[in-house]
Amino acid sequence: MAKTLVIVESPAKAKTIKKYLGNGYEVFASKGHVKDLPKKQNAVDVQNDFAETYEVIEGKEKVLEELKSAAKKADEVLLATDPDREGEAIAFHISEEIKNPRLKVARVEFHEITKKGVDHGVHNPRKLDENLYDAQRARRVLDRIVGYDVSALVWSKLAFGLSAGRVQSVALRLIVDREREVEAFVPEEYWNIAVGLTAASPPQRAPFVAKLASADGKKLEVTNGEVAAKVRADLETARYRVAKVARREQKRNPPAPYTTSKLQQDATNYLHFGAKRTMQIAQALYEGIDLKRDGGPVGLITYMRTDSTRVSDDAIAEVRGVVAKRYGKEFVPERPNVYKSKKNAQDAHEAIRPTSVEIHPDSIKKHLKDEQYKLYKLIWNRFVASQMNPAVYDRTTVEIDVAPTVAAPGYRSYLARASGRILKFAGWLQVTEGQQEFAGEEESAGAAADGGGGAAAAPAEASAAEAERAAPGPAAEEDSEALLPDMKEGEALSVSPPGVITDQKFTQPPPRYNEGSLVRELEKRGIGRPSTYAEIISKVQQRAYVEKRDGGAFQPTLLGKFVVDGLVRSNLDIMDPNFTAQMEEELDEVGAGTLKREQLLKRFYKKFREQLDKSKKLAPWKPEAEKTDIVCDECGSMMLKKWGKNGWFLSCERYPKCKATRDLSDARGSAAVRETDISCDKCGKPMIIKTGRFGDFLSCTGYPTCKNTRPVPLGVACPNCGGDLIEIRPRKKGGRTFYGCSNWNAEQKCDFKLWQKPVPVPCPQCGAKFVTRTAGKKAMLVCATKDCGFKQEIVEGEGEDGAADGAASLDAAAIVASAAAAPIARPEPEEPPPDDRPEATPPRAGATQGAAEKPARAVRARRTAS
Repeated sequence: MAKTLVIVESPAKAKTIKKYLGNGYEVFASKGHVKDLPKKQNAVDVQNDFAETYEVIEGKEKVLEELKSAAKKADEVLLATDPDREGEAIAFHISEEIKNPRLKVARVEFHEITKKGVDHGVHNPRKLDENLYDAQRARRVLDRIVGYDVSALVWSKLAFGLSAGRVQSVALRLIVDREREVEAFVPEEYWNIAVGLTAASPPQRAPFVAKLASADGKKLEVTNGEVAAKVRADLETARYRVAKVARREQKRNPPAPYTTSKLQQDATNYLHFGAKRTMQIAQALYEGIDLKRDGGPVGLITYMRTDSTRVSDDAIAEVRGVVAKRYGKEFVPERPNVYKSKKNAQDAHEAIRPTSVEIHPDSIKKHLKDEQYKLYKLIWNRFVASQMNPAVYDRTTVEIDVAPTVAAPGYRSYLARASGRILKFAGWLQVTEGQQEFAGEEESAGAAADGGGGAAAAPAEASAAEAERAAPGPAAEEDSEALLPDMKEGEALSVSPPGVITDQKFTQPPPRYNEGSLVRELEKRGIGRPSTYAEIISKVQQRAYVEKRDGGAFQPTLLGKFVVDGLVRSNLDIMDPNFTAQMEEELDEVGAGTLKREQLLKRFYKKFREQLDKSKKLAPWKPEAEKTDIVCDECGSMMLKKWGKNGWFLSCERYPKCKATRDLSDARGSAAVRETDISCDKCGKPMIIKTGRFGDFLSCTGYPTCKNTRPVPLGVACPNCGGDLIEIRPRKKGGRTFYGCSNWNAEQKCDFKLWQKPVPVPCPQCGAKFVTRTAGKKAMLVCATKDCGFKQEIVEGEGEDGAADGAASLDAAAIVASAAAAPIARPEPEEPPPDDRPEATPPRAGATQGAAEKPARAVRARRTAS
């Protein structure tokens, strides 16, 4: 019997596909790439049309031998690697290795790992696409040339061992540029003024709040307390009359199904998954999950690397039927909603959607990991919502004339405005389960084809938070989520509680990028492609060029700033976001066959070499050494303040004769240390909090005689053993920080750990001794007790540690504020092992450790954060 060999990338996908193909087919996995450019300078022959020398990846020899052996027993080989450029390159490399004149080799694509998707792929084979392969080859060569040559430049100008990439460097520049905007931002004062009103004559109606909009016919901008006080005095005794009442119906259209970038954005904002983690979970959902039915795993979603919003006719027909059955016929639009993909979308795949809408997330929850369930539910909800009717609101806007009655008013007249809306028909919001904002909703509003239930209507209004971040002045007016009371034009109104409200505000700097907003910016600028976003973000973190703040915002390190500043001064085109976007378009042209690979590379390389040669003549990028008045402990000479790739440090001016270095936090004029009431368990002297490369740590004041260091306790006792809970950072760069017991390495080991930061606040609901603080768009206090269910949003103005600067709406938020200000409780943890101590600023490159304090490492647990 004739045998057909099917080669895929993933063993998990191989198992799922084998179930559908049955007898006559053998399915093997390549486990990713089998060949790549070797790590040496001559892997690309620039003089010979950029010819590459590919080699078998170390460790893949056995896999390749298995594929060759299986191919010898087959009559036909179907290369079913992932349906993108990367998959095309893998397919080409495998075909080169198994080449045989008698063997028939074809390329197939599985856009969904279902019976229908696999059958469609197998029955629609095609030839290997040389244009797609050339596009991937061109990208690989560009990344290699830039990576090697620019990294060498960074080594020579800044510090040995650093690296720079083609697209990652641009992403890093975006982060650094945003940080500079934040640093340069000067807050401007403004005041929001509103007044509580109610009908002056019967019948009695509900009170409402109107916001002041203008004075003497001009927009009113109150920028100081004096003016605010004058306006307040005018309003307290003024006469109020309804000038205009406008009522209209407002529609909110559903967003398009997920593309890769939109999925990563919502997964970041609502599930707190990073881009890389999102794609790993999505990959598993695509490759197949064993639902304990049909004899094996089934693919739950379509291919997850796509920039298209296109959906197959079969899928649309299925989802319309499900919507009618589950929610009612009134939720189904007259004609299917159709969404336009962005201009430069490759449109090679459908949007990300469930392979079958009949598989509801809740029906398979027991077969999924928690993170798989959450992501699948996000995808399912979004796809179903995309084929539903718009949400409909009744919106009322009332304009109110305000006539001051005081003798000398600040203004002759004012105009106040109140807006309210109430949901009249839920439409697609019926399926979103409380989610308020959706990535790409503003694009979809005008992109839906006219005629369907989701016909083009006005774009959804931006959230208040987005408006405040975007505007240099006061936030845009918000609709209250309720209808205003019935009012007639000309009707008199009177002031009611809460009376006149004057609220002082300050403009806020632009928000730092998090993973979701950075993906949005990369997509908006045309930098990278769906398959590269996660890798771009991962690289800038692995290289220690950026750090994640509480809440997931990216903040560049000093090292990252120096790298960006140096590359920008070098006038390299690769640091221009527009140039990088143009390069992506040209790679698309290579993939489409309208531009030759060699033509693109030659044009790029000629100018790149010219720019690189000029940049090599520039001065070093690192800051000059600065003299200090600090005396060297070893030789009595003066010390210099220097910078190395690990940060600032002090070095003896007689180096290399004297190799003494010192942690800069010990130097006079450095950042102030913080006192505690904790005693050193070695010598009994007080300990202080210092800041090192990996954050805060406790250090003995008896240094250098006593060099004891310990982790900073969080003021929360471990519920298992009574030890102190501490922050634990994984050794692997980019790993997820967690919170564990300080006795994790003690004789009686304690493995208690939390992903959320514990806060020393008792739970007001169940009395637990502490709650946890979750990160994200809305910081929350959540009880750590599983069955309690207490959850509370932290009020506006909270600090990074959960402290609230403003008035708390609930008691717990106020407790957080006092707890954050309280002194650190005296801990009695086991001493961490020598390799796990907090790290001070390391010495310069090439210098050995002298009599100064040896830099200890941050408290990073050996156990991996799973």
